[in-house]
Amino acid sequence: MKEAANPQASGNSDLHRSVGFLGVMGQSVSGVAPTATPTVNIALIFVVAGNGSWLAYLIATVAILLVALNIVPLAHTFSGAGSLSEFVGQGIGNLGRLVTAWALLLAYLAVSVATLAACTGYLSSLFEWTGVSLPLVVWVLLAGGLAAWFALREIRLSTGLMLGMECFSILLVLLLGAAILFRQGSVVDMAQFKASHLTAAGLNGGLLIGVLSFVGFEAAAALGDEAKNPLRDIPRALILTPVLTGLFFVFSAYVIVLGFNRYEIAVATSEAPLDDLAHAMKLPGLGLLVSFGAAVSLFACAIATMVAASRMAYALARQRALPAVLGQVTGKHSSPRLAVAIAAGVVLSFALTLATFAKPLDIYDWLGTFGTFGCITAYALTCVAAPVFLRRAGKLRTHHRLASAFALGVLGFVIYGSIYPTPAAPMNYLPWLFIGLLAGGVGYSWFCRKR
Repeated sequence: MKEAANPQASGNSDLHRSVGFLGVMGQSVSGVAPTATPTVNIALIFVVAGNGSWLAYLIATVAILLVALNIVPLAHTFSGAGSLSEFVGQGIGNLGRLVTAWALLLAYLAVSVATLAACTGYLSSLFEWTGVSLPLVVWVLLAGGLAAWFALREIRLSTGLMLGMECFSILLVLLLGAAILFRQGSVVDMAQFKASHLTAAGLNGGLLIGVLSFVGFEAAAALGDEAKNPLRDIPRALILTPVLTGLFFVFSAYVIVLGFNRYEIAVATSEAPLDDLAHAMKLPGLGLLVSFGAAVSLFACAIATMVAASRMAYALARQRALPAVLGQVTGKHSSPRLAVAIAAGVVLSFALTLATFAKPLDIYDWLGTFGTFGCITAYALTCVAAPVFLRRAGKLRTHHRLASAFALGVLGFVIYGSIYPTPAAPMNYLPWLFIGLLAGGVGYSWFCRKR
């Protein structure tokens, strides 16, 4: 379907269509922050799933692809800066559109804070190794200010930069993986293909973390008004991102677990398992490079989610669900600079406040979990809206129903695993905080429209 034939594709937007396919991919891949998985999440999965870590990521990849398959038919038909909210609105109406928009806006702001904090944690550690020691709030101010500057620049620049940074950081992890395989002398580790030590509870715990590793893959949809060919490029990115990052996650899990086992790394008690692994291999320099790559990847994710948050605010303003000033487009590149500036200000304010009393990885854990609730809510509503829309269009088939049902089942499992058994404080308060802020945001937008 050609874009001109799509009257629903953000007809009143003033944003400039300048982003090609690689830029769309840069936004989507950066939303995932793939290098955060081998540096943080794989160690967490290994603690619960052990040698089944790669399998957990393989199943998680399939699960996220099911979610993507629900989004793609809508992405082929509609586009807009409102990301998934545009799709949900076409299926289940304005209330669903508002709930999805606010869920994603809260998610993108939270994830931007989380990744910015984790990035500054890595930067602080790296510079301490060279003898430079600065307070964490200084690193947050420096990295956050730079991220805001890139987000305010022309969108082609920021998306291209993000893709380059993610490719660089992924390459560093692949180098570590190649070094592990070279030291091993064989690519086959039979221990990881035996199911005798893998329990159902361990696999379930690993699957939960695995699915959460993909959160943010839909960020490309926020460029619906700025992609040159959104009805072609965004669906491609929504499929390619889970496939490519999923393969990277499975490979990383396999080789890193291989290294953990060979060098007997105490993963459960280690502050930096990959760094410990690199030292055990007598390659400390490679460990530092991987840590630097993680900082780069997290920095790119902070930019991507900052951009996505500003586009959500812009879309809500254009729908009269936020003050109209946020829907203004300025500058020679026609970007919502005020919406970007406010999103960046919110992110920096929260990151600086939290940095005064919390550790970077704690902030990453808290805000990342909070953001996950928003993304999962948006995914679930999209999986409900897709078959409704396809039925109205006379295009609903059995495989659409199955994809929706299985995807909703996986998302329900993720939400259940996030709240039961009840986590310790402050994690136990996060679901209620999310529900409260979501209800408040939707209520405020409803008031704006009525007024």
